[in-house]
Amino acid sequence: MSVSGLFTLNVVVLLLAGCAPRVATSFWKIGTPADSTRVGYKVIYAEGKTRHCYPITEWSDGPENDTYHQLHHHGVAAESEQMAYRIYFDKKQTIDPYCKRTPQLELAQSYWYPNDSLLEAGYGDDILRVSGTVGVGSVKYWNGKLYHIEEVGERQQLIVEQSRNKAIIAVNDIDWTVPDGKEDLPETRTIISMEVQYTLRAGHRDMRCDVVCSEPIEGLCTGVQTIPAKGGKDTVSIILPNGVLLASWGTDWPVNDSAKYAKETVGLGVFIPKEYAGELVHDKQNNLCILISQITNHKSQMCATAHFYLTCCGATKENHPVAKTAEEWVAYLKKWAKGLK
Repeated sequence: MSVSGLFTLNVVVLLLAGCAPRVATSFWKIGTPADSTRVGYKVIYAEGKTRHCYPITEWSDGPENDTYHQLHHHGVAAESEQMAYRIYFDKKQTIDPYCKRTPQLELAQSYWYPNDSLLEAGYGDDILRVSGTVGVGSVKYWNGKLYHIEEVGERQQLIVEQSRNKAIIAVNDIDWTVPDGKEDLPETRTIISMEVQYTLRAGHRDMRCDVVCSEPIEGLCTGVQTIPAKGGKDTVSIILPNGVLLASWGTDWPVNDSAKYAKETVGLGVFIPKEYAGELVHDKQNNLCILISQITNHKSQMCATAHFYLTCCGATKENHPVAKTAEEWVAYLKKWAKGLK
């Protein structure tokens, strides 16, 4: 059995035994009834559909295919007892948060879409409508406006590591053509490969993001969206001695179904250490910071790297939120950022 297959089997055994680790990952390929012999196969009902799914540790495909709908909950996810985050497997690659009402691991039961009985039992849920924004801490590109990571040769998502205390999930963009305004001169356009890793630790609601590019580029950015995505106003940029803090606070429906779901009040935060924090930019939907990469030796190759941190609060979803107002959220983020570097 391959290493990835053994990892999948071990995760399934842990879940079936009721011994789920303190952090967990969730990554499911949508298949057909013919996949019922695969280890960990499940029939999952979500988004009004019955899906035949099996767990995976990595998946790759080209941009010509509908990668978003190949995977259950549309991409790889990781959770701690406080929060869960998924990464959309498409050009957006947006980070979308799922908040816990009570501290517990849930995705092995809810698969990101809790049914009515789970919600009545106190399970959490998706709390943010990210639309086409940066969400919280997604890596995008800025060249006078916000761009998704679109022109790529191949996309890959994978579970890099999972233990009781740490989970790392990642996105690889192979042969990404950077939207640098040279469309009329294709022979001079910049093509790179980029890996973005998100690390979630047990007992944490925040994640660290590490960005590795095959060569330096200008314009990579991250940040927080306004809430709602159109018309939100409670976003601030704060210059701290050790870096830049971006904060957002607002109330919106988390999904388009405003009849079944209530509005959620959400706080978003991103901290970029001083050496990686560049120009602050924004549009009507996003509060952003350009990332300055540093040349370092990564896996025996000279690469351009940067890192930052992201976090989230569900003020109306959590039983005991860390903040209930925009002012409390900014105060919480300032204390959080002091311990980061």
